Amino acid sequence: MTTAARENAIKALAHRAYDRDHSEPGERASTTDFAFEFITWLIAQGWSEPPEAQPAPAPAPPRPPHGLRGPALARHALAQLALTKGDDGDH
Repeated sequence: MTTAARENAIKALAHRAYDRDHSEPGERASTTDFAFEFITWLIAQGWSEPPEAQPAPAPAPPRPPHGLRGPALARHALAQLALTKGDDGDH
């Protein structure tokens, strides 16, 4: 909704809530009926429900270096660890 439409919806809801709160308890619509009536009014004013959120795609699993398998992959991993070690042997 635009800013003006949002302001109109806020004013309409406040007015309806005020009227409902100040009516006789036996004449008040149930909370569910009140909400349904207001949502129906919003739809008539052009409001539409936002689309449902889609779950984020799962991250791709890490891929081993191209062409390395078995022992070559293990040697590559050990070499990468050796590169990250400091001069004192700590990581």
